[in-house]
Amino acid sequence: MHEWSVAEAVIKTVMDWADGRKVKVKRVVLGVPAVSFLDSDLLKEAFDTLKRDSILEDATLVVRFKSPTFHCNSCNRDFSLDDVKDQLDRVRAEFGEDYPMHLIPALAPAFISCPYCGSHDISAKAQDITIDQLEVEGDGGPQGSG
Repeated sequence: MHEWSVAEAVIKTVMDWADGRKVKVKRVVLGVPAVSFLDSDLLKEAFDTLKRDSILEDATLVVRFKSPTFHCNSCNRDFSLDDVKDQLDRVRAEFGEDYPMHLIPALAPAFISCPYCGSHDISAKAQDITIDQLEVEGDGGPQGSG
């Protein structure tokens, strides 16, 4: 149920941003690292449930998965998620729905290795869940002005 906590954090972040502005949020575009394997349907369901009676009530959540790239510190080569897909599939098969990278994507280097040299001394990029775009309705000025 990691999707529910992500939806809650997105709503809180957008509401904090919108506080004091005369806007109604119409669309939220969320960038999600593919290595997290969040269920986008469940995330949207959680968002739709938690947004009720707020400035996000009419908002649509759009989820765009970002493919992370990895860098091997041993052989100095970059590689993509596709290059280690078989390794990720094995981790998912072993741990099931609650496999470690689903909950903490930063753990990827502990479970995958460089496809070129086999080293685990790798770093992952583009792992953060980001709000990439907000579409709002209203003038954005301070509430109570005018």
